[in-house]
Amino acid sequence: MQSVCSLRLQHVQFKHSAQTWRQRRLLPSRQTSLQTQAHHLSSTASRTKTPRRSTVCSDAAVPHIPLPGDNQTGAMFAALSQDEDSTSSSDSEDAHPSTSKSTSNGRPPDNKPEPRIPHRWRIIGMMALAFVLCNMDKVNMSVAVIPMAEELGWSATDRGLVSSAFFWGYALTQIPAGYISTKVGGAKVLLLGVLLWSIGTLAAPPLAHISLFALCASRVFVGLGEGLAPSSATNVMARLIPERERSRAVTAVFGGLDVGSAVGLVLCGPIIKHLGWPSVFYLFAFLGVLWTLLFPRLNPDEPDMLVPSELQPDSPDAPKAVPWGLFAKSAPVWAIITAHFCFNWGYYTLLAWLPSYFELALGLSVDKSSLLTLIPYIAMTAMTPFVGPVADGLVTKGWSVTNVRKLAQGLAFAGPASCMLACAYLTPAGASHTAAALGQSVPTSVIVGLLSVSFALGAWSRAGLYCNHQDLSPKYAGALLGITNTAGAFPGILGVSAVGLLLDKTNSWADALFLPTAACQLVGLVVYTTFASSKRQDWA
Repeated sequence: MQSVCSLRLQHVQFKHSAQTWRQRRLLPSRQTSLQTQAHHLSSTASRTKTPRRSTVCSDAAVPHIPLPGDNQTGAMFAALSQDEDSTSSSDSEDAHPSTSKSTSNGRPPDNKPEPRIPHRWRIIGMMALAFVLCNMDKVNMSVAVIPMAEELGWSATDRGLVSSAFFWGYALTQIPAGYISTKVGGAKVLLLGVLLWSIGTLAAPPLAHISLFALCASRVFVGLGEGLAPSSATNVMARLIPERERSRAVTAVFGGLDVGSAVGLVLCGPIIKHLGWPSVFYLFAFLGVLWTLLFPRLNPDEPDMLVPSELQPDSPDAPKAVPWGLFAKSAPVWAIITAHFCFNWGYYTLLAWLPSYFELALGLSVDKSSLLTLIPYIAMTAMTPFVGPVADGLVTKGWSVTNVRKLAQGLAFAGPASCMLACAYLTPAGASHTAAALGQSVPTSVIVGLLSVSFALGAWSRAGLYCNHQDLSPKYAGALLGITNTAGAFPGILGVSAVGLLLDKTNSWADALFLPTAACQLVGLVVYTTFASSKRQDWA
């Protein structure tokens, strides 16, 4: 019995020494968990093995300690060894926190809380707002020109000159914008563009009272500024947005154009009615200047550190000469150029002539014509939020990026082309036999419905040709968009005037507006489907 008590006393002393040693080694915050673990081991031992009691040494005098043969002492030694290892590891982490802790993507952590909206999407949101302002300053003239012409005594030719002046400036800065964005970064170029077109918008009312050509100069200035926007924004997205989010980003930014058209058409009428036509220029210019003050505060040139390293877009190299000659030899580049020209032919001609079509061909009043012109743009805006997520979702599911681009752009060409052919057939002036066959005039709602479907399907181009520049070369995406958007600006100069010329010669809206638009869209469909690619080019 004495030997048993002696053995238990030795274990008690060992346990006391071990606890004292641990207390010295462990941080105060770890003592409680260790004691709990020791208590758990002791209680486990008491449940799994019946203790050997002695009448000489009672449990009240000496706490129960399992004997060596119980195989529990070894577990305690193992637990002590694990505690020692974990303590050493913890001490090492406390001593060197900068080397032992990191974020999931390998970057050192900071103590700043993660923003509710990621940095890259705040930049995307601000660029989308810039594009809203872009088209607001584009359509304000189309509404204001009516009271301006009455007040200043303009002829129809004068109206056409003022409307086309914007596109001359717009075409001139497309390629320079892409080149400069490649060199200095798209954020700075976009900021300059918004400032330029806001100044041009602000100067329009006083210059209109000086002379017609002075006003045209201000509209050219607006076009110069807005011509900087597409390439510069594309450059920012190529440097900031990973591929799997690209369709959503492009859709959000360029979808701002559709929102801007709708908002501008809604606001301009009431503002002009209550405050006069100069007020619409002053108000929209103020919004642009306000944007230029807010955008730099978001640090748009900084990368988004929350994007995992494996998903980060390619880092731009040092500025190099833009390979213009290699662009000209690339079939995928020519596919985008053709698609951009063909798509914009329908977009710009319909934007310019739909109010006149509703008034002259369908016999509607000016007020109703303006309202009906708004409906297709609302349809396009409503479709836009679905385009990016669907396209990115197909890429995530394993579709090739090339097939996704061709599918999206195919919808943007084939659907509108079909609607244009139907409108050409149903328009009373060009297809009177249809009305006679039906025994009644063609309902206006049918025409508006077809146009709305056409514009809604056209929104899919945001996941098609507008993403393709970044697919071919993130580094030169801005320069590529400058080239293709230059081609896309010519329909604003040539197409709008061609519709008027054909209308005078044929007296047919089908031949002047709808059939040429359908033909352009079908050509774009064939060329893009045949030659487009999202494969990174050798010169990229």
